[in-house]
Amino acid sequence: MPHKLTKYTPFFDYCIGALDGTHIEVIVDEAVHDDFTNRKGNTSQNVVVVCDFDMRFTYVGVGTEGSAHDMRVIKKAQVDSKYPHPPPGLCN
Repeated sequence: MPHKLTKYTPFFDYCIGALDGTHIEVIVDEAVHDDFTNRKGNTSQNVVVVCDFDMRFTYVGVGTEGSAHDMRVIKKAQVDSKYPHPPPGLCN
């Protein structure tokens, strides 16, 4: 944790950073068009990113269909070996 945030301990202890997702428009084959069509009717991929306290990307997860629910996107990211997990035992 950056020194300037130590006054907020224990609130940010073991925090992996900020997490957010967005949709990126894509062009896909007609065979998978419906899977990539999001709730607004556009074809897209769900992209999830994690940034550390210095605003550097520490994880980028791409490729999930635009029709996927946010929970499926985060669960897919969490099983990726590159996803920055907090230390074992601190998060259920």
